[in-house]
Amino acid sequence: MTSTQSRAVSVYTALARINRMLRNGAGPGALTLGATSALWVLVNSTPMRLSELAAKENVSAPTMSRLVAALERDGMVERTADPLDGRASLIAPTPAAVELIRGATSRRAQLMESALNRLAPEDRAAAERSIELLAEVLAEQVCASGDPPL
Repeated sequence: MTSTQSRAVSVYTALARINRMLRNGAGPGALTLGATSALWVLVNSTPMRLSELAAKENVSAPTMSRLVAALERDGMVERTADPLDGRASLIAPTPAAVELIRGATSRRAQLMESALNRLAPEDRAAAERSIELLAEVLAEQVCASGDPPL
């Protein structure tokens, strides 16, 4: 294993630890990371069809259908008729979902904010930018690879 691969494994492991700590710290009944991610997309670019949301999240339509059904059951999204095609529906977040995504009620967001607040301002800025950049590059790479969504 090269030094670069070793660092990549270290970063991957650190991200897995962060994910696990946020998931465990969120408590029972918290939304999954997948549900939170889908809601974030909806809050920032609604309304959209299920197929478009699945493509944005890089998951299959059946996977997104199950996720949206759960979100709908929990009062986080609502479906409306697509004005361009009455057979299709558009998915939009409810006010409760918008509040959750904006951070007012998300335990995971509160945990992350608390951790980021413990960093020196320059370290916080570097961490935020690095994670955002890594997410963007990974999304581009996965989309470009042509691998089927999960």
